[in-house]
Amino acid sequence: MPYATPTHPQIHNSGYVEYIDVFAKEGVKPSAGIPNYLLLFDTFHGNDPLEFLDSSTPIKMYQKICMYILGGECTIEVNGEEVCVKKDSLITIMPESITKTKSVSSDFQYFMFVIYPKLSNLTYFDLGITYSNAQLSLRHFVSQVPREYMQSVLNIYNEIKRDLLNPTYEFQPIFLRCFLNALYVENINIHNYNPMPLSGNNHSRQYDVYCRFLSALNKYSIEHRSVQFYAKLLGISSKYLSFVSISYSKKNASTWIDESVIQKAKALMIVHRYSYTETSEIMHFPTVCSFSRFFKRVTGITPKEFVKSQR
Repeated sequence: MPYATPTHPQIHNSGYVEYIDVFAKEGVKPSAGIPNYLLLFDTFHGNDPLEFLDSSTPIKMYQKICMYILGGECTIEVNGEEVCVKKDSLITIMPESITKTKSVSSDFQYFMFVIYPKLSNLTYFDLGITYSNAQLSLRHFVSQVPREYMQSVLNIYNEIKRDLLNPTYEFQPIFLRCFLNALYVENINIHNYNPMPLSGNNHSRQYDVYCRFLSALNKYSIEHRSVQFYAKLLGISSKYLSFVSISYSKKNASTWIDESVIQKAKALMIVHRYSYTETSEIMHFPTVCSFSRFFKRVTGITPKEFVKSQR
């Protein structure tokens, strides 16, 4: 399927860019892909590498990135930390991360999957991995890739790319999901990651509620911190929301909300370098003191102590 660049407006929250699709900018052309679902990039035909991540503005990305390095090296900044990736390695960058290219060697070669949340959720569903185990926000993983694994993943990449460049056909989505499932299994082996299996029934309405609740957290937790808000948004009771959350993650809805708020606050202070006052305002706390008390209750340390430990 030929790729057409869609128009994606920036989403602003309280004065800073929360999410943006950098892969939809004018001039960014993937090797193949389906908009809002899956994009493929590579340097096999002399493409300029990683220009779409070279920006002076902090940008939070909501896609998952799996980049396989075939030659040369590249330095990428992920959530304020510089990471150098070299030949025969894989870097997986999870959603919610602020990512920027710092430097690229002249002999740099790579191929890369950009996986949107909708496709990730389907893959977790197929593999029976709980959403909370699979989507570790604000994280990145770098691992050396054995030769046999690299060849296997490259074969998967070429199969998907070849299929996407051909006309669509009846069972194409099933074909692509099968290969993406294989890719996820290969990545789990490469990173030596041991995801916990889904404890509940992933074919039920409860699982759908659980996934929609976590998606709503990503979008609204800057402004809303009550279980009642999310229950009303999903059209269910607060009690039922907590029941579903505990069933699938062993954490109640209130704990999920607190952790999401803390995650965003940490990103503002460390990655965006906002002050405590600015962060508390962006996160809609009435005072800096109330923000500090909330932060310490959830993390055990004050915002000041957290920033000091990170810097």
